[in-house]
Amino acid sequence: MAALEREVAAYNRLLPTLLPQLGKYALIKNDDVVDTFDSYQDAVKRGYADFKLEPFLVKQIAPAEQVAFFTRDLVPCQA
Repeated sequence: MAALEREVAAYNRLLPTLLPQLGKYALIKNDDVVDTFDSYQDAVKRGYADFKLEPFLVKQIAPAEQVAFFTRDLVPCQA
C-alpha cells in the first residue's frame, strides 16, 4: 500500500461522522482520527509530537475536494 493510502481511506470512510466539524483539520494515523483541530498548524504540531517522522495525514474536513489550481496548457508536438 502506498504512503498515506490507509489514512486517506480512513478519512473517506469516516467523513460522514466528521462533517459536523466542517472546516476543522483532522489528524489521522492508520485507520483512526486522533483528534480534530481549529488550525492546520496545530494538527501538524500534534502529529509530529506524537508520531515523529512516521507518516500521518492532516486533512481539512470538507464534504468535497476543492481544486485549488488546475491548468492544462498542452501544445502539440512539433515534429
